[in-house]
Amino acid sequence: MVTFFRIFDDTLYSFQREHLGFSSDDPFYIPDEYLDNLEFVVMRTCHGIGDWVLLSSMPRLLKQKYPHCKVYIPSKVMLEKVFGNMLNSWGYNTFKANIVPEIVFKNNPYVDGFVDKNGSEIFHDHYKIFDKNKDEIPLIEQMLKFWQFTEDELQDTSPDFYPTDKEHDWFFEFNKFEKYGYLLASSSIGNGDPVENLLSAVDKHKKGLDNWYYYGESEFENSVYKNMGLKNIIELKSLGLSVRQQQYLKTKAEVNFGNETGMSLWTSKYSKSYVLGHTTYTAIHGEGLVGKKRERPFNSGNFVREIEYV
Repeated sequence: MVTFFRIFDDTLYSFQREHLGFSSDDPFYIPDEYLDNLEFVVMRTCHGIGDWVLLSSMPRLLKQKYPHCKVYIPSKVMLEKVFGNMLNSWGYNTFKANIVPEIVFKNNPYVDGFVDKNGSEIFHDHYKIFDKNKDEIPLIEQMLKFWQFTEDELQDTSPDFYPTDKEHDWFFEFNKFEKYGYLLASSSIGNGDPVENLLSAVDKHKKGLDNWYYYGESEFENSVYKNMGLKNIIELKSLGLSVRQQQYLKTKAEVNFGNETGMSLWTSKYSKSYVLGHTTYTAIHGEGLVGKKRERPFNSGNFVREIEYV
């Protein structure tokens, strides 16, 4: 059994169900009267950067199907009111979960605003239609099927990023390379598939790239990439760049390599991305699961079509 959440009048209710969402064999859909109101809130019940990144194209897709609708994102005030101390479970003490939606949806032209309250039903990521025989279906597509989208309307669902003019100016001042690759090695890189899979992908694509940006928890000389024969490495962690500045650099890279994190999932629309899969549970999944093998790592919909998983 799993905990299914309902959000009504900015209050969180929970009850036990066999699974989250509805099987395509016996689907339920969003009520017509909710769609007729044309005021939508995009919501997640998980609050990491990657969790929200997976829904970053949802405002655009909603506007395409329902051109006259208003699309809102929860502010930190709403998140704190609805989820309370649950927010403290996210971020590994490296970021505040209540501001993640503002980071992800900043400057998104399809968002009509960040709201502190809603006062009615919010249909979030637990409301989805899944295929029990196929895991590799992005969460956003499962959710939008619940929102009465047809297969033909589920095009270009990969994550969106919209830099501001200030971020655009920053990039051209900061970056000195005509072409470069981007390397990521977060603290959880050892919990994925064999790192040799990722290094093999780097080896196949490094030719012609003489410049690299690297972000990792350890210095490059101690990283998994240290013996790859790469040149001109600029290490980013010590520079104190914002999440969005890091993301801008990734979108302009010739190619991205890294383990599965929110930043890795956010890039595939703009730059070729090779991601080392996550097959082992980490602390974010619960202390009782740490170190155990994930038999169905994409079962939750944590999947982006354009990414090359290695």
